[in-house]
Amino acid sequence: MQLQTKKIQWIPGTPFGISVYQVDSLSTQFQEDVLEIIMCMEGSVTLSFGYDAFRLHAGEFISMDQDAYYLVDGKNCTCVSFFFKLSPYKERRIVSRSGMFACGGFRSVGNIYDPAANYDKPEYLELQSLLLGLLDCLRGPEQGKTEFQEQVNCAADRIMRWMVDYFDVLYYYVPKGKLSKQYIERHRELTDYMWEHRFETITLKELSNKFHLTESYLSEFFRKSNLSFKRKTSYDKANASEELLLLTNKSIAEIASICGFSDVKLYYAAFRRWYQCTPAEFRKMFKFGVQDELRYLEILEINEQIMRVALENHRRRLFATY
Repeated sequence: MQLQTKKIQWIPGTPFGISVYQVDSLSTQFQEDVLEIIMCMEGSVTLSFGYDAFRLHAGEFISMDQDAYYLVDGKNCTCVSFFFKLSPYKERRIVSRSGMFACGGFRSVGNIYDPAANYDKPEYLELQSLLLGLLDCLRGPEQGKTEFQEQVNCAADRIMRWMVDYFDVLYYYVPKGKLSKQYIERHRELTDYMWEHRFETITLKELSNKFHLTESYLSEFFRKSNLSFKRKTSYDKANASEELLLLTNKSIAEIASICGFSDVKLYYAAFRRWYQCTPAEFRKMFKFGVQDELRYLEILEINEQIMRVALENHRRRLFATY
């Protein structure tokens, strides 16, 4: 299901699409099986999703995949949205079937959110550089259809592999360096199964039988990720309910039942735990809140902004202290 009002220019023969726009506000966006990375090229804009709000300034970026979001309070803001269809990467086993990412390259942004200076960390600098390189490829002359598609596919592959290597949502809870390769692979295998069965009631015993592991081992395994089995299943179900809240008129009780909650009170508790609001409040906020106020641009119209951000990236990499 999709709730996508932005115009996307999909590049034929690739899983990649792009949208360039000046924005004052943008209504709720929601999409499945697509990774979107939003980069502010000029000005600033506030992005809201769930219970979080982020202020994007020139050069800053954030990834969005399974969460609904909207943009408000744009101030002379120009943005680029990079879109990556995830299905081809899942088929090639680059991205796990439950693949989700957590990536926000920010400076300190005042009292809305302080990302602890992620902006200058090497993995963020490299991702910003890769995104800028893809923009440069798109604004250059198409030397030949096949060659151009190969360049875009190569750049998109590098970006997706970088996202998997450094911005898997698992690393939001535990630094990658503290996890073994075996642990990461098993975690993806288990969470893939849990995501595919998110509308069912999954127990540790079921996982134990399916993967031939003891319940005590599995319980300790999930605790090591700083996200227990119970919290993981409650998140998957609450997250899966977003599209039903936004794209259907089903009652809260119906949605709770569809998402595998035995009681609507359990759904309310799980949703509030992760979103800091009730399902009804979320629906009201995101389904009927903000209108589209944006103007679309061609990539060549933002050459100057691309150059400014690219030069800053080069300077920060040159003088980095890591």
